[in-house]
Amino acid sequence: METVIQALEKMGRATYREVAVRLDIEPVEALNMLREQREQGLCDFSDGGWFVGKLKDQKSRPEPVPAPAAGKIALRGEEPKTISIEEITRLLTQRGAIDTVAIAREFGRNARGITAWMGSLARKGIVVKNGQGRGVTWSLPMAPTEPAPVPAAVEPVSAVSSEPELTVPSQPKNVAQIVSEIPSFTEGRATLQAVPTVRVISREIRRTKSKLANLEILRDAVRVVGRHKHLVQQLVNAEGDHAKTKNA
Repeated sequence: METVIQALEKMGRATYREVAVRLDIEPVEALNMLREQREQGLCDFSDGGWFVGKLKDQKSRPEPVPAPAAGKIALRGEEPKTISIEEITRLLTQRGAIDTVAIAREFGRNARGITAWMGSLARKGIVVKNGQGRGVTWSLPMAPTEPAPVPAAVEPVSAVSSEPELTVPSQPKNVAQIVSEIPSFTEGRATLQAVPTVRVISREIRRTKSKLANLEILRDAVRVVGRHKHLVQQLVNAEGDHAKTKNA
């Protein structure tokens, strides 16, 4: 797309309307773009026309300001009302990121002119350009987010539980308490020999393991008997009847 500076370089001196016709944009958009380039020192206005460069020794004339008639619908050759930054900001706030065609349709403008104008707003940091080419959209810059306040710690409310309370484990016992609770270590020993030797402890461990193994065997046997208690009862009754018959 040809810029206003490139158009002026080829046209020499031209009015903003002539520049608008060459770029196929609205006159007011061409005027805004020329003013922006003049602020950057790339072009200037004098003797009723715009030209590339800076006016030095000539007294510049004020450029005409478009003033459309009130209550009159802007036609193709007339200068439409200038779009304010507040209006475009309000539109982007309400609708979020939108493309150039939607903005042009909202304000009744030419899409090419809207692209150039939105590009100038993006360079000033007023809007943000998202993407390139036909899929480009425009949105407002993200506001810096403040860190969320850390909520005060709330003490957990103890819920009433229907389950029985677990027993709080007692303090760990020392060696003397452990030894005193094992009768085989303390029975028949003098006070000075209350602490057993390693050999005695090892023997007691083996004895305890053997007793534990026998208890596990007994537990398994009781389980088997419990599963077949009706059969066991029948055997017991049959044995009793046999004994009575023998005695008779």
